[in-house]
Amino acid sequence: MIIGLAIFFTIASLLILIRAVLGPTITDRLIAADSIGIFLTLVILLIGVHYEIELFVDISLGYAILLFIDMLIFSKYFEHEELYK
Repeated sequence: MIIGLAIFFTIASLLILIRAVLGPTITDRLIAADSIGIFLTLVILLIGVHYEIELFVDISLGYAILLFIDMLIFSKYFEHEELYK
């Protein structure tokens, strides 16, 4: 069950990769990239729970914090979207 969810999230992140590549605006690409990061964080967490490796839980928490900081930095940088079209 858990591995099935990990496979589902991996496939979903591959589908979101299409939006990250073809997104018409920078905002679409940033949201798609963040969604891929969230899904891959879930995959790391699910694999860690399945194989009972506590280190993977710590890694996924650290990765989630980095994703949050990353989105804050990019949203501040691209606050004025008309400059980057």
